[in-house]
This record gives sequence, structure tokens and C-alpha cells, in this order.
Amino acid sequence: MSAESRRRWIATAILLIPALIQLFPLFYLLGLSFKIGGEVMEYPPRLLPRTLTWTNYRLALQAAPLWRFLLNSVIVATAITVLQTLTAILAAYALARLDFPGKKLVFGLIVATMLVPVEITIIPNYFALARLGWIDAYAGLVLPFSASGFGIFLLYQFFRTIPKELEEAAALDGASRLRFLFQIAVPLSMPAVTAFAVYAFISAWNMYLWPLIVTQSTGMLTAQIGIAMFRAQNESLSWGVIMAATALLISPTVLLFLAAQRQFVRGLTMSGLKG
Repeated sequence: MSAESRRRWIATAILLIPALIQLFPLFYLLGLSFKIGGEVMEYPPRLLPRTLTWTNYRLALQAAPLWRFLLNSVIVATAITVLQTLTAILAAYALARLDFPGKKLVFGLIVATMLVPVEITIIPNYFALARLGWIDAYAGLVLPFSASGFGIFLLYQFFRTIPKELEEAAALDGASRLRFLFQIAVPLSMPAVTAFAVYAFISAWNMYLWPLIVTQSTGMLTAQIGIAMFRAQNESLSWGVIMAATALLISPTVLLFLAAQRQFVRGLTMSGLKG
């Protein structure tokens, strides 16, 4: 084995240590979700169940409307992702490619919003939505998060790197700015767009405080609120059933990240190198 190969193996082994530490809770959760009876509480604990069974998942689905919680989270997270991505594309392109009075001030204010804690906006947002009658509704869960300063900043870095000559050539061919944006600029910046879309979806899916305040009926609960309610109302159930419910409610985000991890890493890496 050459010295270069040896260094690669050592580097890989070192990187695997924090990766395994991060993944261990997920593996342990999945292991518990397939355990039944006293196997859940045995000591020392076992990572893998002795017998693979879906009983906990069946009991979890019978104890609470988990599919409804999942549907609500999918609707809310998807809507927020689409709105944030669209507004980020339009705003980032305008700031990166157009000249207008006060552009630096506008960009500075957008970046400054990244420093504002979400908790500060909860009270004014709640009163505004209450006046509109959007409490306990999808609109109330989605609209306060329809734009993202981070998304605008991320895509701004990409749009700045597109050669100006490419835009001039498209204009000579009769392409409008919107056509250039969506047919040329966005495809060229797809790693960043995908990275931000994944980030926006996971962030929206993991929201807890705002859905807790806005939702009032069981039919409008999202996955995060639903699992907390499930745990509070089903204390008599075993931890295996609770872990099965948790596994169901986190599975969409895990699957999404696994499907888009290459684009996600590539988008963040390229934006960091080009910024």
C-alpha cells in the first residue's frame, strides 16, 4: 500500500468516527422501533432486535392519526419550500444582475434579516394572521415563511458568477430577462437551488414553536407537534411504539436528504468557493 493510499484510509477512518456518532441515535431509534415487550427495556441494551416485527408501527398508526400529521407537514413544508425558492431566485437575480437605486441598502437589509431571531416576529405575525382569520389554517402556517434571507444570499453568490456575455448573447437572441433567468441562469445554478430547497424543506419540516401556536385542531397538527401530542396522550404505550411513530414522522426528511445529498453538498461547497 502506497503512502498516499495509507493517508486516505487514515483520513477516512478519522471522518467515520464523528459520522458514526451522529448516526448512532438514528440507528438506535430504528432498533427500538422494531423491539417488542421487555426487549425494549433490557440492560445492557441491544442495538438490533432479536426478532424483526412491525407490531409497533401498527400500534402507533392505531393510536394516533399519524398519516394526517405527515400529510400536514408535507403540504406545509412543500409550500414553504416552493415559495422560498421562487422568491429567492427572483430577488437574488435582481440583486446580482440588475442596477437600481438603493441596491446595496436592500441587499444589506436582506442579509440583516438573517440575524433576527424568528421568535421576535411571532407576536406581530400572530396578530396579523388572526385579523385575516388564518389561524389554524395552512395559510397561517406557510405565509410568514414565504421568503428567506439565507436563500437570497446563497443564490446571489451563484448568479454573480454567470458571465455577463452569456446574458448579452441571450438578449441579442430576443430572450427576456425572465426567460434568461429560468432557462439559463437557474439551470446553471441548480446545485445551489437544490441545496437551498433541501435546506428549506428540512427547516420547515422541523418547525415546532410556530405550528404549536397557530394550530388548534388535531386535524391541522404537523408532524413535530403530532409526535409531542402522541407521547403525552399515550404514556401507557411502550417506548417501541413511540419510537415507531417517531421513525414514521422523520422518514420523509431523511429520505429527501439521502436522495439529494450530492446536490446539497455540491451547492454549499460551490457557493462557498465562489462567494
